[in-house]
Amino acid sequence: MDINMNSDFDELEAMFGSADADIEKMENVVLSNNLKGFASCFPEWDLHPPVDR
Repeated sequence: MDINMNSDFDELEAMFGSADADIEKMENVVLSNNLKGFASCFPEWDLHPPVDR
């Protein structure tokens, strides 16, 4: 059973594994935007939000 499970995951990775860089980029954008939004809720705190590039 374990061998079948691994082959299923290998097949999924072959179909969807190439998008890892895109997903990582999207996660970084979302996390950065969330941090900026959080920091804006506390203007008196010195949170040093990331600098826009």
